[in-house]
Amino acid sequence: MYKVLPTITESADALQHRFKAEKDPQKRQRLQAFYLLASGQATSRLAVAELLAVHRHTVRAWLAAYEEGGLRALLTIKKAPGRRSALTPAVLAELQTRVHQPHGFGSYREIQQYLATAHSVHLAYSTVHGVVRYQLQAKPKAPRRSHPKKTSPRSSSFNTPSRRSS
Repeated sequence: MYKVLPTITESADALQHRFKAEKDPQKRQRLQAFYLLASGQATSRLAVAELLAVHRHTVRAWLAAYEEGGLRALLTIKKAPGRRSALTPAVLAELQTRVHQPHGFGSYREIQQYLATAHSVHLAYSTVHGVVRYQLQAKPKAPRRSHPKKTSPRSSSFNTPSRRSS
C-alpha cells in the first residue's frame, strides 16, 4: 500500500547546512535522507533507501518520527538503558572509603570476597577490577617487594653527577 510522503517544512539548503554541521553519523544519515527528499533527488521511500543503502522500513520509521514530532523527533536517537549495577550507591560509597584507607585491600580477589561476605554482592573478578580501578580510581594496597640494591648507600652516590676539570 502506497502512503503519501509527509511534507517537509525545512528547506533543502537548511537541511544541507545542518547535515554538514552534524557530527553524529546516525543523525547525518537521517538529515541526508530528508535533504534528498526536499531537494527532489529522491521521490519515494524506496529511492531514499537505495541511495543511502538502508532498508525501506528504516526510512519509513524516520518519516513517521518526523511526522509525529518534526525534526527534533527525527534527530532523537534512543539508547537502551542497559543493565542496572549490582552495587547500590551505598555499597559503592562504603567500598570507596575502604579502598582509599591506608591499608585498604591487598588484591581484587580480597575486594571480591569482602563484597560477597559483607554485602551479599557476588561479582565477577573482571567486574570488581573495572569498578575499583576505573570507576573508583583506586588500586589494591598490596606491599610489593623491592630490590635490595635500591636501598644500599652505594646507589645514592651513583646518581650524583660528577664534574670534570678542564
